[in-house]
Formats: sequence, C-alpha cells, structure tokens
Amino acid sequence: MTWLITGASGEIGTRLAAEFAAHGIALRLLDRRPPAAGPPAGAEFVQADLRDQDAAEKAAAGISALIHLAGVTHEGPFAEMVEHNITATHHILEAARRQQVPRVVLASSHHVTGMNPTGGPPEKAPLAPDSFYAVSKTAMEALGHLYAHKGNMEVVAVRIGSYRTHPSEPRHRATWLSPRDATTLLYAAATQPLPSPFLTVYATSGNTERWWPRTGWDTLGYQSADNAGQHPDPGPLTDRFTGGSFADHQLPT
Repeated sequence: MTWLITGASGEIGTRLAAEFAAHGIALRLLDRRPPAAGPPAGAEFVQADLRDQDAAEKAAAGISALIHLAGVTHEGPFAEMVEHNITATHHILEAARRQQVPRVVLASSHHVTGMNPTGGPPEKAPLAPDSFYAVSKTAMEALGHLYAHKGNMEVVAVRIGSYRTHPSEPRHRATWLSPRDATTLLYAAATQPLPSPFLTVYATSGNTERWWPRTGWDTLGYQSADNAGQHPDPGPLTDRFTGGSFADHQLPT
C-alpha cells in the first residue's frame, strides 16, 4: 500500500521520504516544487497545490496513510495562513474522507500553546496560540478532530517541537526534536493502533527538561533516541513564553 506525504520537498518531508523509501514503503510525494535532489528511488512525485480540491482528491486516491506536512511554517498575514494552512488542510482531509484513507497524520505545532509561560508544569499546557501561524495550526487540529469523528478515519495531530539537527538555543533544552526522533514518531503516528479516533501528541526528543506532557507517547510506542541534555548547554533561558520569538513578535499588518 502507498503512503502520501504532502510538503515532501521541505526539510522534514525530504528526510521522511528518504527514510521510509529505504525501508520499502511505497510513497507518493506531493509538493508545489520538486525535491531539490529528486524523489527517492521508486517514489512517485506529484507537483500540485493543495489549495486545489481536485488536486488533493487525485493525490489521495488509493493511499493507505497520509502524512500532511504541507503549509506555511512561519508567521505571516492572516489571509496567507488561512489559504495555505487551513483551506489546504480542509481540502486534503476532505479528499482523505472521500478516498476512505484510514489514517491521517497532521503536522501541527507546539506554537498552539506558545503563549504559555516557560517552566510551567508539563501536565498543564492549555491552548494559547502565539501567532497567526499558531491560530492556523489550532484550526488544523480542530478540523482533524471533526474529520476523525465524522469522516470515518483516524487522525493524529503531532505538535512538532523545535526540529533541528542539534539544539542551538536555551529553550531547545525542552523543545528540541531531533530528525531521527521525528522520523520515529511520525512513523508511529501513521501505523500504531489508537484507542480513539483522534490523538494529539507533542513531538520532542526525550529531553530531560520538558514543558509539555508526554501524553500519547505510550499509545504510539514512541521511544526517543535523543536528549537535548546530551549536547552542550546553550546558556541561560531568557524566553518568557514557550513559543520563543513567535510569542514576542508583534502581529503582522
């Protein structure tokens, strides 16, 4: 069976495609631009824009799992967030419903709780979006919950932490997600049985310091291989909020 990865030419998508293809998973890769180094051997590449419902429908035909990474990954005007992160997500979820895709993984973001103060207890991280970008990811999660309960599919919303090769700033002691841990967690999110149709999980490495609950890690059987504490200390924490610079910046005009 074939998996669809949207946003496959991005940093996370490129690594996922290479790792999954190497393990024999049949892949269909979708992005608005081709991968810089070309798709992995045996993978199908589709150049398409998910703002087009018909393109989303065609891409989802005949697939068994969907990992949705496509979208804007930085702050920007609200209309841009709606167009690329909310409308496009609705299109791919609707396509998955029509094509009867059983499992969808949505790349959400830790910024949906980014206005919470740093250092809080990990059991308490209420929704507190830190940007228009984060608002769009909050809407993504809401759409995922709706389609999981009314669209006859299972959905995992993965709140991706600070995806870096190495932790490089103080808050990464809590937020860092290594590339190999990202691959492990996203694979688990696409394959492991779920006790209910919808699951939200924070995606970080097994950092000694943490701000967020590890709810769902056991459900997915996720075991981190990395820990920010194994790297040089980047210095004292000065961030007031868990979203870092996203929380400090003014809203775009």
